[in-house]
Amino acid sequence: MWSRFSSIVCMVMITALTILPINVISQSGEIIIESDLTWTEDTTISQNIRVLNGGTLTLSNAEFVVEQDVNIFVDGTSNLIVNNSEIDSLEPPGGLVGFGYCDEANRSGVWIDWPISDSVSITLVSISPSSFDFVTAYFNEGQENVSEEMAGDRYTLEIQGGGSDGIWIDLVGPNCYPPSISTISVKRTNGGDFDCQYCSMPTNAADYVHRNMMVHGSHGFTITSEGSFIANNSLIFGGGVSSTGMISISNSVLDRVGPIILNNDSDIYLGDGVFFSNSTDDHDVRGGVASNINWSGGATGTGGLTDMWEKRLSGQSLTFDASFVTYEIVGMHKYPKYTNFSNEEGVSFIDGGRERVVEIAWSEDNTWEEERIWREEAILFITDFRTAWNPEDSGIGDYGGGQLEMNWDQNIRITNGIPRVEWLSIVALDVDGEQLSNADDYGTVSLGDSVDVEAVLYNTGTAAASMAINCQEGNTGVTAQISPSFPNTVIGPGEQKTIAFKWRSSVIGIDTLNCSILTPIQLVDEFAFGGGDASTNPVNWVEQVSSSDGSGMVPLLIALLISASIGGYVLFSSYNKDEQD
Repeated sequence: MWSRFSSIVCMVMITALTILPINVISQSGEIIIESDLTWTEDTTISQNIRVLNGGTLTLSNAEFVVEQDVNIFVDGTSNLIVNNSEIDSLEPPGGLVGFGYCDEANRSGVWIDWPISDSVSITLVSISPSSFDFVTAYFNEGQENVSEEMAGDRYTLEIQGGGSDGIWIDLVGPNCYPPSISTISVKRTNGGDFDCQYCSMPTNAADYVHRNMMVHGSHGFTITSEGSFIANNSLIFGGGVSSTGMISISNSVLDRVGPIILNNDSDIYLGDGVFFSNSTDDHDVRGGVASNINWSGGATGTGGLTDMWEKRLSGQSLTFDASFVTYEIVGMHKYPKYTNFSNEEGVSFIDGGRERVVEIAWSEDNTWEEERIWREEAILFITDFRTAWNPEDSGIGDYGGGQLEMNWDQNIRITNGIPRVEWLSIVALDVDGEQLSNADDYGTVSLGDSVDVEAVLYNTGTAAASMAINCQEGNTGVTAQISPSFPNTVIGPGEQKTIAFKWRSSVIGIDTLNCSILTPIQLVDEFAFGGGDASTNPVNWVEQVSSSDGSGMVPLLIALLISASIGGYVLFSSYNKDEQD
């Protein structure tokens, strides 16, 4: 297990005096490359490298050791080519973390070489801040299966004799919590300090053979490419790779490199002969929803419980026309059922905008899924979308269309099952039901009388609305005298409805009636469901005709004549009766 480290140390010593080519410009502690440059000598890289402005850096037929935290950056116009070479981290990630399974077949385990009969002491150190409290170790001692409760951040297992080749030590955390190991040391029980062939001083846990555990820790160096990164017949060890451009890798080993991180617009091609191992998460490649991942049949992933790739989506939101709309989503990877509601702006971030997995290409060792690739097929259910236009007692269901198959867009606007009511016309009518005024010929109505008004509305939306209008006098802006006070109707999707009501005025002059569609207060934008204003044709309101002119005398004279005739008849009848007596 020391062979890789020893070779790296030797190479560092041998190449310590290597001089970088003179056409490399060093500025502010960085190596700037802006032309085509090829390095063919074993080299230790201790400075950041920036390949810019159409430059190309080729690492060819050599071994390169990269010191901690060095970054190799390639801009969008430039290239990094690694051909028949090794790029090794001087400080690779070295811890191990379990996947969190409890069943015997998927327990986390490390292999200890101990093919001798001497008793062995194996000291495990946990990754801070975790510990071995309530962790159970399982191993074979002689011919027996043994379990032992562990505790603390450092624990030593003393095992009586090894197996024919060595010992598997399986670990199970409390409630299946994944156990972690930072370092492992091995020596003979009651023996000297690591004084045997198979003894080992404290060593990174990742250097041991392990199963159902992933490597843990920060990558020793990073390659960040916005342009092109090409590797062929090469080994990359212990470094992280991220790209917003294009990656092409073939016939190469990627050890403690994964997951390779892709921007949403990135492409990656993994050709034949690519081998991943010891990725630091449960997948080898991580992309966005639009990342193009081309994994050839001849490429091999880490395997086991480590999947080939994941695609993730973060910051996805739903936008509704109203606040406090509640919904439910089923079919997501993490949650069997997710519930939330829209805020005051009508927006709701799914899972608070946190990143979620929407696609998984399962491990080649997958035995638990029928499909090679799982893709999220989430369905959104509207559970409560009520406004003043569709209250519970209106007989109109929730707005929003009931349910919706979700896509992977960054924002999904809910437009199904929404009404949209607009004005077609509003007209003041005469007694014959015709428009009262035309052009400058204003119809006349006496104060105290009322005029019939018809408002015609059209619902261009996909849901019904129980809605009303309100009106003001055009000249004064005060609330108009209309009957009923708030004319209303229920208008279905695609329907046209006429609302009839009466208008009375108390002000002399030419005026119009200005009416507004009353939209729900729950709306974020008051015009989201349509609405707006419309005005009638002008009406000339005049004073009621007075009875003091001559026309008022005729009925009065007729009444007097009738009264006089009746009075005369009564007197005449009374006189005749007296004569007869």
